[in-house]
Amino acid sequence: MTRLKPDGQPMRLLRYLREHPGASSLELTRELYIVNVTGRVSDLRAAGYTVDCRRLDGTDRYYVVEARPAPIEGVQMSLEGVA
Repeated sequence: MTRLKPDGQPMRLLRYLREHPGASSLELTRELYIVNVTGRVSDLRAAGYTVDCRRLDGTDRYYVVEARPAPIEGVQMSLEGVA
């Protein structure tokens, strides 16, 4: 896996997508000044992050898919407070 700089474009993109799921390439370019959005998405994927791209109404939208912890045998997890 690739190691990313905390203040680099891929990490800024990751933070933005977590706060603004479904952002378009144009929105990402305007807000983050990242011209090569697909390249930075590839960087995130190479570092082990799952970024989903969906075409909605003719526009590609990006989403970060957060991993859920694997269940531990013998431990029951509560869904209380989960939306």
